[in-house]
Amino acid sequence: MASPTEGDPTGSSLPAPGPRRYLPSQPQILRALTLTQNTSALVFSVFLVPHLASPIVAVVGGLEGADKTMMIARDLYLPLEPVLIYLPLALHLLSSVTRRLVLLSSSTSTSSFRSRLPRQIHQILGYPLAILVSTHILTHRLIPSLSTPPISNLSPSELGWEFVGYNLRYTSAWATYLFLIGAGVWHSTVGGMKIVSWLRGPKSSPSKAVAEVDQKEKKEVKRTVSWRRKLGLRGLVVAFLGVISIGLARVSADTGPISSVMLKRYDAVFAQASWANYFR
Repeated sequence: MASPTEGDPTGSSLPAPGPRRYLPSQPQILRALTLTQNTSALVFSVFLVPHLASPIVAVVGGLEGADKTMMIARDLYLPLEPVLIYLPLALHLLSSVTRRLVLLSSSTSTSSFRSRLPRQIHQILGYPLAILVSTHILTHRLIPSLSTPPISNLSPSELGWEFVGYNLRYTSAWATYLFLIGAGVWHSTVGGMKIVSWLRGPKSSPSKAVAEVDQKEKKEVKRTVSWRRKLGLRGLVVAFLGVISIGLARVSADTGPISSVMLKRYDAVFAQASWANYFR
């Protein structure tokens, strides 16, 4: 009778190894996308916090206080603008959308598919917020830097809060600024709490990643948030918008007569993207 190792020069009875995997598995992809989504949001917050300081200072300092605060903030983030603003923002949007698509594509049933759709307020707000943030960057940073006349490359010192005060002559600008800030604060606050939970949570093995994501998605939908927490979050957003509204009102009131040359340059910014007039 032949022994188990007969004909095997190594004396091993282990099965032959299977083919190697050169592509990452779905759980590994989800972990990488979650990491990118959260870390990019943290980097973007380095810009966001000082950027929002100007309208808050405007409550007591008016137009002059907002301009001074903005110049100080710009000294901090403008040298690293691509790294602190454009790169993390692009990575956050791309990783968030891709992660959602990966989850939806792996659904095995209708109920599973529905449970993975964006249902929470901060998730839903992220999509219109992405449009408003992109428009804001275009009209307040990229288009003003064009060298074509009459814009003629509005420098940061020329594109101050007077530009915002001029825009506030339009009712649509008030609605856009307040929705942009309100949605941004809600999305950032709730998202920040989730990032803190992610940082504190145990790191599971890749094989459990999809199952954990499913459980978290279901818990987030079914979980009943206490009325105090809901009231606190809503109160925070309303209070913040109240402060911002006072700051914007001060800026609008302090914006005096603007020279005809600067008016042409300001109007030319929105003329470069006529659709942006709806977001003034």
